[in-house]
Amino acid sequence: MNLIISEKAIAGKRIATILSNNTLEIKNRDGINCFQFKKDKEDYLVIPLRGHINTVDFSGENKYWSIFGLDTLVKEKLLYIPVEKKIIAQLKKERKDLKTVIIATDADREGEAIGVEAQEYVCKKNKNFILKRAYFSALTKSEIENAFKKLKDVDFNYANSVFARQEIDLLWGAILTRYLSVIANRKGKRFLSAGRVQTPLLNFIVLRELERKAFISEPFNILKIIFEKNKIKFEGLHKLGKIFDLSKAKEIFDNIKNQTEGIVKSVSKTKKTIQKIAPFNTTSFLRAASSMNINTSHAMNIAESLYQQGLISYPRTDNTVYPNSLDFKEILNKLSSDKIYSQFIKDILSQPISASRGKKETTDHPPIHPVDYNANLNGLELKIYDLIVRRFLATLSKDAKTENISATINVNKEPFIVTGQRILELGWKEIYIFSKLNEIILPELKKDDLVKIIEPIKEDKQTTPPNHYTEGGLIKLMEDQNLGTKSTRPAIIKKLRDRGYIEGTKQISAKDIAISVCGVLGKHCPLITKPKLTSQTEKEMDEIAAGKKNKTEVVDENRNYLKTIIKILKDERNKIAEELRAAARSDDIIGICQKCGKPLLIRISRNNKQFVGCSGYPKCKNTFPLPQNKKILKTDKICEFCNNPIIKVLNGRKTYEMCLNHKCKSKEDYFNAIKEKEKSKKEEEDTKNKYSKKS
Repeated sequence: MNLIISEKAIAGKRIATILSNNTLEIKNRDGINCFQFKKDKEDYLVIPLRGHINTVDFSGENKYWSIFGLDTLVKEKLLYIPVEKKIIAQLKKERKDLKTVIIATDADREGEAIGVEAQEYVCKKNKNFILKRAYFSALTKSEIENAFKKLKDVDFNYANSVFARQEIDLLWGAILTRYLSVIANRKGKRFLSAGRVQTPLLNFIVLRELERKAFISEPFNILKIIFEKNKIKFEGLHKLGKIFDLSKAKEIFDNIKNQTEGIVKSVSKTKKTIQKIAPFNTTSFLRAASSMNINTSHAMNIAESLYQQGLISYPRTDNTVYPNSLDFKEILNKLSSDKIYSQFIKDILSQPISASRGKKETTDHPPIHPVDYNANLNGLELKIYDLIVRRFLATLSKDAKTENISATINVNKEPFIVTGQRILELGWKEIYIFSKLNEIILPELKKDDLVKIIEPIKEDKQTTPPNHYTEGGLIKLMEDQNLGTKSTRPAIIKKLRDRGYIEGTKQISAKDIAISVCGVLGKHCPLITKPKLTSQTEKEMDEIAAGKKNKTEVVDENRNYLKTIIKILKDERNKIAEELRAAARSDDIIGICQKCGKPLLIRISRNNKQFVGCSGYPKCKNTFPLPQNKKILKTDKICEFCNNPIIKVLNGRKTYEMCLNHKCKSKEDYFNAIKEKEKSKKEEEDTKNKYSKKS
């Protein structure tokens, strides 16, 4: 028997389908779908995983939720604990008399680690098999067949870099989170988290928030004139642009406001080539998805699904240069089935194919590109697939070309700049509709021409604070600062949102508790909030992957860093506790008590249940139950029925708002609506069953 280990069921089935020429059998074993087939008279079995089948944790009883137990925790031995027990049982069951074990997980560090985890259960009582690795960048027939013809060795260094990351992140996360939560007296779902990567990233968001809050607007003027020639109206902007000397702006405006004509002093025309856009790597793909209002974590999940369906190449890559081996014509022919894409493909194939090149060229995976076509996609899957196809076609299209015109028009000796743009050739901009090219039409202008003044304009403006970060901007920032990896970055942003540290999707802002946590840590132990140490650790993990360092060495280095940090945090605990508890109390306020007018606070009971109680206790005993094991956030909204606060409940991917008062009329209406919906659904099903029996 030959065993193939895939990362997920959908990928495993696709691999088995391709290798068996669609003659596979699906075997359900204790709830796990495995795929069996014959190839060249050999028996093969594909056992799919569900990502990591182990988790790393401390070996002791792990009860050190005390700042005095952190010294013990940092030295604690780490163990890998099985979590996918049914899958592990199947691996153990099939390990007897195996001829070959082939790891066919995703071809990156994470995939290597997942495969190594699985093979360890196979090799415990069977060391006679041959262990091999199948590397592929797309789940297509040619890629899979080629990968299984050219099997390689498993790269244990590659896997160890992931295991090092898991151990280091556990140490940092557990120690810092426990310290902050204990010192701020925050238990249960209200705990305060920190981590090796998430805290430096959060600090960047906090610094931007503080910069915005400290920003003082400054007034300025912009002077414009609407001109006209040959019945074409066009706009000119004063050469000074933003004029902060308001008296100077008024003087200029008074000088031009009664003029009726301007004279063209100079005209220049230049032809510009806008080179076609670079291929997608993970960062540029996520930034593009973010600009379409798809959050980066969701976009990555959709891309992963499209990859597993065999529609796009592997979506985790740094590469922005297509390999010479990529068969463009084969891919273009598949995409030609689509009426919209086919018109652009015809133009691409009408000339020798020449692809654009980005700045990063690596040998791990090609840039993200389509590998097959499916007309049945819909919703966000279709949106992401269309984005990837259009980007791919844009990289093979012609450059865009424009004619750009710049003219200076004097009005009573004051220079106004006029710019125009005429599209000569849309090129790649026609297919890649997410990057538009606008025309600004001007009349024919020549030196000494007189043009009519329609309206002089003086606009009063204010300088604005720096923009909030977007998710795409954070992904780029993390890449620049070497925070996290292309695989983990979207998840880190999601974690900050789930922890209640940040809010917003298009514009991400830091909440008050995040400002307090980063402020306290930055003041007393800036090493935690700066990216330098995290970036250095990322480089060391690269060295593990290259075989230049070993896992234990890098993990122990981080234990030593944490010992230093623990000492600082313990020495400063009284100051930190005072500052952090004040901030935490503010974050715990959910609204105002209707009985006494004092703040309502989220509290934790003796049996570790969260509830809302009045800060006026014991005089005021007003309390409200809360959903358990869910994050609760305030909204500053008031219920229209009972005037109690509306709260936001974070429940995994689902977020909903509800009145705090469990006896509110809105709850009655809500549950009555559910009952009516269920009743209507039952009546509909009964009617269907009635007619189906008759027919």
